[in-house]
Amino acid sequence: MKPSAFIRDKCLLLLLHFVCMSILSAFLHITGYPDANIALIRIFWLIILGAWLLFTFLQRRKFFREAFRILENTNERFLLGELLPDSFYLEDKLYREMLRLSNKSVIEKIRLLEDAQKEYREYLESWVHEIKTPVSVIDLLCENAKTPAKDSITALPSIKETLRSIRLENRKIENSVDLVLYHARSEEVYKDYLIRETDLQEALYEALEKEHLLLIQNHIRAEVSCHEKVYTDKKWIVFIINQLILNSVKYRSQAPIIRFYTKKQKDTIVLTIEDNGTGILPEDLPRIFEKGFTGSNGRNHEKATGMGLYLCKKLCDRLGITLAVQSEYGEGTKILLAFPVSSYIVRV
Repeated sequence: MKPSAFIRDKCLLLLLHFVCMSILSAFLHITGYPDANIALIRIFWLIILGAWLLFTFLQRRKFFREAFRILENTNERFLLGELLPDSFYLEDKLYREMLRLSNKSVIEKIRLLEDAQKEYREYLESWVHEIKTPVSVIDLLCENAKTPAKDSITALPSIKETLRSIRLENRKIENSVDLVLYHARSEEVYKDYLIRETDLQEALYEALEKEHLLLIQNHIRAEVSCHEKVYTDKKWIVFIINQLILNSVKYRSQAPIIRFYTKKQKDTIVLTIEDNGTGILPEDLPRIFEKGFTGSNGRNHEKATGMGLYLCKKLCDRLGITLAVQSEYGEGTKILLAFPVSSYIVRV
């Protein structure tokens, strides 16, 4: 800190002192006070003022030199509020407190970003290991298909079965890739969705068509009774329904069945996806939408990642859809998606 800058900063205070000195001198002169004594008062006043300015300048220069030294020597400069030297000035204390609050906000933001980055990295690592399974299965199927059958009568069914298995494994890869892509886009859904009138029955048929091989393989019967139309993004809702279907298939029971039906209420249209699977334990139910939570059922399935329902909940929140779960362990699960119905719709 330069002396000239310090003096400029104190110019208003110096002006006040000179005005007060002039007023006092004029008053003493009018009252008949000797001019020599008035001059002596002025001299002492200037000496005291100069000493105070010098002391303050040295003290503030020392404080800021120490602050800049700390700032230059630390790698984490956002911690300056915690590292500033002590000062008895009220302004310094207030500024330091403001810096601490600001730094706390920055640190929390950095921690959230680091946690999100760490979770996403861990998820990608688990996804890479998961995607290896269908890739290996496809490779094995192709190797087995190289071995020619003894006669053409048995060869044709064998080839069809191999192709069907390859398509099924390829669909698993597509689902895993979709999960990663939608997870990456979930933070900025507003950039990638278009709200328009959507036929829920068409969306359900589209989702079921994508997974028809998986449903056939596991002998799962699907019943659809949805005659309502809602305003949402069809692509995103198909993805959400697809994830819920995969969940029902994963935790299926004997003679599995999935029912889809809608119910119109006053301000909402509720789509219910009901299955007769294993259900969810009561203690797991409040946590099923947490990232990475697999619960008791998930621990019995090596492929469970705990990301499907988490992502469904996140996307539903972005789309304004209320997602809820009702389940009894050993009886089955109901997933309810409540679509808001507005009385005022602008058609573009």
